[in-house]
Amino acid sequence: MKNHLILFACVLLVACQPSKKSYTWEEFAVDDHTSFRGISVLNEKVIWVSGTNGLVLKTENGGLDWEEVYIPDTDSLDFRDVEVLSKDEIVLMSAGPDSLSNIFKSKDGGRHWEKTLANEDSLGFFDGMAFWNKTDGILGGDPIDGKLFLMKTTDGGDTWQRIHPDNLPEMNEGEFGGFAASGSHLTLKGNSIWVGSGAATSRVFYSRDKGEHWEVVYTPIIQGEPSQGIFSIDFFDENTGVAVGGDYKKEEEGNNNIILTNDGSETWTLSQNFPVYQSSVRYLSESELVSVGPAGCCQSTDGGLTWTAFGNSGFHTLDVAQDGTIWAAGKEGRIAQLVSK
Repeated sequence: MKNHLILFACVLLVACQPSKKSYTWEEFAVDDHTSFRGISVLNEKVIWVSGTNGLVLKTENGGLDWEEVYIPDTDSLDFRDVEVLSKDEIVLMSAGPDSLSNIFKSKDGGRHWEKTLANEDSLGFFDGMAFWNKTDGILGGDPIDGKLFLMKTTDGGDTWQRIHPDNLPEMNEGEFGGFAASGSHLTLKGNSIWVGSGAATSRVFYSRDKGEHWEVVYTPIIQGEPSQGIFSIDFFDENTGVAVGGDYKKEEEGNNNIILTNDGSETWTLSQNFPVYQSSVRYLSESELVSVGPAGCCQSTDGGLTWTAFGNSGFHTLDVAQDGTIWAAGKEGRIAQLVSK
């Protein structure tokens, strides 16, 4: 059983000089034995992160201190995604084969938890989730019987219903339905859903009507090996989007690993390569984007056409709150806020 405790953050300032703007990663070293892949930023005060060995942390004072959140009988789970719907309502996803993939929900800020979904298929493996609002969301997982695995909730994660596989395009042989790398292999905007795949083929599956009907398009991102493809996708609006990735077995290398669309995913084109693998990307504005990977971070100030490396740290995942607060998390227990100098 884990102890319920307060972890006080050790703050490190790491300066960086991306083009046109100057930022600093304000880094909080909380647990160097944990790898964080889940993050959700509600606002400038409330941030949650989740990771290996069942570790979930929250702060309610902007990172000054971090509280370990206790979920019974989860020490062996790998929590790869978390969604903070409100200060009280939190949805948490564990990833892994068989019984290791689950959804948990708290309605009281993390004091009590209920398992609302357990994987019941031997081929099942949850990869990530996203929410339109406090009630409507979607969960993505590895393919089952040749079809993308997707589930929807309309009650904030209390119950889940699978999108019928007959409504989804066929998966290609050797194609993964997503990588559980950052909780961001799928994204939502308006009534649209986009899901990035990888491995033998890397495509984008998309729906304009919240999952009722689907189309799929091939992309030029690096693909062909089980470790290659799209790892994260984000959209500024229902037309303008970006996807990043590479080869997670070659964290120090980048080749054909950033792609863009301006027609809602009907076509994708290669952007300027970023020289290392990237696992998570987010729009800050229509022109400015930030992307992170375990070997380095990059920024674009021209809508993703060109990219500039910045900072000295790497991360697995990042999130941007509606108020513009930006946080990232990764291996060796690193959690950081991106702040302007």
